[in-house]
Amino acid sequence: MLNVAIKSVGMVRVGRHFGSGAEDLAKEALEAALSDAGWSRIDAVVVSSFVYPRLSGQADIASYIASSLGFGGATAITVEAGEASGLAAAVTAARLAAEGKRVVLLGVDKMSDAPSSRVYSILKGVYNVDWDGVYPISHAAIHGLLADLYMSMYGVDRDTLSYWPALMHSNAKENPYAMLRFAIKPEAVKDAMPVALPLTMLDTFAMGDGAAAVALSRGDGGLAVLKSVEAASGPISVSHLDDPLVMPAVKEAWDKARSSAGIRSVDVLEIHDSYTITGIIILESLGLAEKGTAAIRVAEGYFTSSGEGPTVNASGGLKARGHTGGATGVYMLGEVAMQLAGVFPGVSAPDARSGAAVSINGHGSSAYIAVLASDKS
Repeated sequence: MLNVAIKSVGMVRVGRHFGSGAEDLAKEALEAALSDAGWSRIDAVVVSSFVYPRLSGQADIASYIASSLGFGGATAITVEAGEASGLAAAVTAARLAAEGKRVVLLGVDKMSDAPSSRVYSILKGVYNVDWDGVYPISHAAIHGLLADLYMSMYGVDRDTLSYWPALMHSNAKENPYAMLRFAIKPEAVKDAMPVALPLTMLDTFAMGDGAAAVALSRGDGGLAVLKSVEAASGPISVSHLDDPLVMPAVKEAWDKARSSAGIRSVDVLEIHDSYTITGIIILESLGLAEKGTAAIRVAEGYFTSSGEGPTVNASGGLKARGHTGGATGVYMLGEVAMQLAGVFPGVSAPDARSGAAVSINGHGSSAYIAVLASDKS
């Protein structure tokens, strides 16, 4: 068990920040976290970034940011694990903090300045480029096929799936850091512009620039306690899964994270929902719903702040808070910590004492799960 304190969180609203560079976004998030923590110095900064280094050609982005922001001399480590980079970096950051160091976990990514074709060519790398890259199938098309399989396998209709994006937008509307702060109705989803039927534009993630920082140290006191960060790997190609409607890496990482933290269930979660079907499959892979029932549970309100289950994606998720590539996992971690402290500035999970952040790459080629507890637990 880690028992690392999350002292503070700093976040930038996800969006298209054409007037700011990656360094500017990182500075805003980092300074907010340091101010709230009351720190004037740090021993280490662990930086997660995925798309920006490939677009810019900038290597060793952690050292670049540390020196640019006046923290030369601090340990600076860059971590990249595709879409799961943020929580992958949390593994390193948590262990440095457990050693007694003052650590900032910083996720930053910037992609709005580049043509969409370049960004999506990079995103295709979350799958096996040697295997899946042979076929002209897009990121969205893979998830469209998964959604079609799910509907056929379990007899779930398109209208039922539509409740997930509607819930995400409802939550994001209250989140000042979210990119898409407007509500949508479930019936609007299936009639939106198709991207890969049965999925439409309203089933897909909002890609934006952003930065989030989490200050970590050993001991108590702060927003929440980080109890464990665990990971597992799975096939990088969807076609190599025995059952593509289950993510084995998520199941394995969840079991390890709960065991390490000494808990059985949590009250609040932030999960990776790049597409509607992704969120549904993750809920079932976590065991929060029986196979084929997660979409129905969502439609019934089970995962809302007033529902019978845990509150899921009060931030709006990747769907509406936005997907910031390598920074997304850090947003998740910060959001759960703020929920447990009762200071999240949006939809709140009432009386939450424990929570988890669940981040994946691709369709579960890797899964990283952080379990947190209230500092008052």
